[in-house]
Amino acid sequence: MNIAGRWSALAVFCALSVSTALVFAQAKMPQGEFVCQVKDADGETRFVGIQASDVNRAKAIAEGKAKWAVPAGREVVECINPNTQTFRQREAQKLYREDVR
Repeated sequence: MNIAGRWSALAVFCALSVSTALVFAQAKMPQGEFVCQVKDADGETRFVGIQASDVNRAKAIAEGKAKWAVPAGREVVECINPNTQTFRQREAQKLYREDVR
């Protein structure tokens, strides 16, 4: 194979490598981590961990209004960033701490 043939083969290999990497690239996950206190349709109160870009997006996911949502039919009581916030209701904060342990 001559030099021109080697360069063209190398160019094709590079183009295929770049296009393959683009196909298999994944979207970056949002960095915010939130916890939402929800009431399920059966009346049970639960805490749902959600990764989202902000608290409003986390609430939309918890309510089932977003594309990547937890099961619909839940009533969101409150969403917080557990690293910087606590639940307003003491009982909810206590239950959350017990669930985390």
